[in-house]
Parts: sequence; C-alpha cells; structure tokens
Amino acid sequence: MNTAQVLVELLKAYKVQHIFGVPGDTTMHFYDALYAARDDIQHIMARDERSAAFMADTYARLSHRPGITEAPSGGGATYVIPGIAEANGSSVPMIVFTSDVPVVDEGKGTLTAIDQARLLEAATKWRGVVKRPSMLPDIVRRAFRAATTGRGGVAHIVLPEDVLGEELPSPALHAEEACTVYPAYRTQAPRVALEAILDALLKASRPLIIAGGGAVLSGAWDEITALAERLHIPVATTINGKGSINEMHPWSVGVIGGNGARPYANQLMAEADCIFYLGSKVNSLTTLKGTVPAPTATVLQLNVDPLELGNNVPATVAACGDIKESLAALLELISQRSISAPQRSVTPEKLEELAAPFWEAVARNATRPDVPVVPQRIIETLWQHTPEDVVVVADPGTMTPFTASQFRTRRPGRSVVIPRAHGGLGYALPATVGAYYARPGERIVGLVGDGSFGMSGTELATIGMLKLPITLIHFNNGSFGWIKMLQHLYYGQRYLSVDFTGKMDAATVAEGFGVRGIRITHPDQLVDAITEGLASNEPVFIDVHTRSELDEVPPVHAWQQALSQR
Repeated sequence: MNTAQVLVELLKAYKVQHIFGVPGDTTMHFYDALYAARDDIQHIMARDERSAAFMADTYARLSHRPGITEAPSGGGATYVIPGIAEANGSSVPMIVFTSDVPVVDEGKGTLTAIDQARLLEAATKWRGVVKRPSMLPDIVRRAFRAATTGRGGVAHIVLPEDVLGEELPSPALHAEEACTVYPAYRTQAPRVALEAILDALLKASRPLIIAGGGAVLSGAWDEITALAERLHIPVATTINGKGSINEMHPWSVGVIGGNGARPYANQLMAEADCIFYLGSKVNSLTTLKGTVPAPTATVLQLNVDPLELGNNVPATVAACGDIKESLAALLELISQRSISAPQRSVTPEKLEELAAPFWEAVARNATRPDVPVVPQRIIETLWQHTPEDVVVVADPGTMTPFTASQFRTRRPGRSVVIPRAHGGLGYALPATVGAYYARPGERIVGLVGDGSFGMSGTELATIGMLKLPITLIHFNNGSFGWIKMLQHLYYGQRYLSVDFTGKMDAATVAEGFGVRGIRITHPDQLVDAITEGLASNEPVFIDVHTRSELDEVPPVHAWQQALSQR
C-alpha cells in the first residue's frame, strides 16, 4: 500500500465515516485511495474549504466524533483557516489534513508552496508533518489523541504529495479505540475540591449553576440535571452551553450574559450568592463585562483546562477535571452523605413567576403583523412547529440573540449550534450539511443571515446536489445589521458600507441551485412555509424580509443599556 492508502485504512480503524473537503492537485493520491474505500467513507465535496471546515465542525459538535476536513496546498490551506479557527476556539475536536508540495520541492519556490504548519499554528491545538511514509501511523494516532483529550481542539496533519504516493510496507494500522469519540481519557477532579464545592453549594441560599460549552462537549447534561434536582439549584447556560439541560425543565432558566440572555436569568445571576461555573471561559459576555458575580458571591469553577481556572474571575474553589466525570463523583458524595435537598429562596414556582413577563412578550411578538417580519415571530413560529428532535444551526448576527433567548431546547444534549469563538459569517448554511450527516434521522434547520448568505450561498449547490432534507430560513434585512446597529448607537448614525443597496432575489438564487425557494411577503405565510419545509424530503429555502436590528433591538445587554440611557 502507498501512504495515502494506509491513511485511509487508519481512518477506517478510527471509525471515520465522513470527510468534508475540496479537491486539489496535491490530493490526488488521497482521493484515489478514498475512491477505493467509498463504501466505507463518504467524501462530501464542498464548494469552498472554509465551508468544508464549517461542515466538519458542526458534524463533530453533534456526533461526538472528531470532524474530518481536508484541503489542498496553496489556496486550499489558506481558505480552510476560518473554519478550523472556529472549531479550535470552541474546543471542538477536528482533524484537518492539508496536502502539500513534494518534500523534494521545499525551498524551490514551487507553485502553492507555503509553510502550512506555521500558517495554521494559531488556529490549531497540535500539528504534525509527514516527512516520510513511516511517520504516518504514529502522527495520525497522535492527532486523534490530541484532538479528543483534555480541552478538545484541531489537530493538523501536513501530507506532502510525494510522500502520499510512496509505498509503506507493513504499516501499524491499529487505532486507539478511546480516541474514536470525545472526550477521551476523562479525568476526575480531586475529591477534596469536590467536597469543598459541595459544602459551598449547601451553604448558599441563592446558588446558580452556569454551564458553558465545555459541559455540552463533556456530555454532562444528565449529571447537571441530577445536581439541580438533588440540591435545588437553577441552571443557566452560555450560548454554547445550550443543551446542558433540557430548557423545558423546571430548574432551567435559559441563557445568561451579554448576548441572547433572558432578563430574569441575568437578574438571577446578579443576585446569586454562589455561582458554579461548569466548562465556561467566564469571559466578558458571561460576566457582563465584569459586573457579575457580585463581589460577595462565592465562585466555584470546574473546567477540564486548568488555564481557565480563576483566569477572569477569582475562584473561591477551583477544580480541574472532566465535567461529566467530576459531577458524577460529586453526586456520589451527595449520596454518601445522605444529603436532602436544602430549602432555597428560589423555587421552580418562583422561577416560573420571574419568567412570566418574558414569555408573555414572546407570545405578543409571535402574533405581530409587521411587514417586514419581526425576527421574534420567525423564531417562535419555528419553535411551535418543530419536533423535539430538531437541530437548529444559526448564523452570527440577528439570529444569535433571538435563537439563544427564545428557542427552547426540548431535550438535553446539543440541538442548537451557533459559532461563538469568532462569530464568522457564512457559517450556518454549510454547517447544516455537517449537521445532516451527524444526525441523519433528525430535522435540520439553518437560520441564515443575508450577510452570511453573500459569503457562503454557493453551498446551496452542495445541498441541492445531495438533495438533503434541510430547511433554510433566510433573515433578509438588507444590511450587515449588527455593524449598522453599532454605527447607530455609538458612531452618531454615520452609516458606511453596511447596506445592501442592490436587488437580490434569494429565493430565485436558491432555485438556480436546485433548491425549492419560497418567498415570504407577509408573516401569515410563515406557518405554511415552515411546515412545508419540515415535511419535505428535499431542501427548502425560505426567504423572509425581516426588520433590522435598528427597528427591532435584539436581546443584547449593552445595546439595551445604551438605548435606556438616551
């Protein structure tokens, strides 16, 4: 076997079933090997390497297996960076393969040559270059180990073209079973730290759990739910933490922070006398730019990455360990000590009372007849007509805060995907492809901004070619609305290069790519369009003209504060 064939055999050993990528001159050996293995591994061709990486990112988030993406030398290696940067910044396990010019051509100014390992260094967790065929098996195993252990991330393997074609006799084809999924090789926080955390939670009168993206990556939703029930503690999440608890659960309070928070959730956070952060970076959005927790509050932190402990907020008790593994041990401590649920000042009935004004406002917005359509009506209509097993992938911008606050998950585990590491536009449309292959038995919905559509709309060709049963809802407000809102609030309404003044018929564009296009001109058409899309066995693109952020301010804490002070 040549090196490319050995690589494919190793991928099969790691139970890889899907690879997302774009072909190029230097990947021909790899593609030929994939062709021979096409019954075992499906290669999904994207129209752009960035899109392929977004597909692999979402695939990994929803499947709990490392996402696999590949790109050729030159432009391919440069184009893939936004997608892998988002995955790495969100601690999502991914393997990226970039083929390269032959080793013998290094330093000769060969077309497409660039130092790929150095180029991708800032966007990856680990890197390896296969200089000789014999190096490949060990490098592949290290890559999977690096991506899936500790704080997950992207592992990058550089594959020179000539090495891919060379023979590799008697290769070691074994795989580490533990690293076929993530997190691999879980660690448990020290018992003494868990005992201190338990004591602090029992002592508090108004504790709050805040679960971040690390809690979902760990798969800790059952343990978080059990902890909330056993100790009567409300559970809030960050946007990436959505899914840490079923949001219909009586102890769930939804998203907190500076973007997409429910007001009563932020109120609970401000009033908490003890906050237990699980797998959260505790960044400026989570702390409302450092205004919470209260100075007198007890801060507890559990994270798999020790560098995050006390990094942004001093921790009263900090513990390093896998969230699921460590919370299971904490629950065992509760059982061993025969602890009964303490009396709290906040009960499920109190939470329901606090939430009532917010949901009353949601209900009012869901019937508003405004044209253009208000985004809140789209989100609520979607929620009312989707099944429990729907997966929603949303772009940055308008979709993020409204989806985060309004779209309640009906089950634990990840079912809402929003890119929060870098917030790059153009994410949702290609990402729905990865979502489909990760969860082929579930309904996939993409919430696409018009700014994002301009960047990745050509992936409609991929969706149309594959005839994937994906429903795409296009929020068409004719601008880079988020940036325009910043110019409106903070720069004297001096609008520059934020409006899409030309005419674009997005539904017709979708039709041109073989996707059914529906144009919404009145909010009363939403229900029929959404139900048609969800019932279809083929892709449907719904173009909705929506009110912009200037007219319909989303739940962004800083914006609402700025407007209240005018």
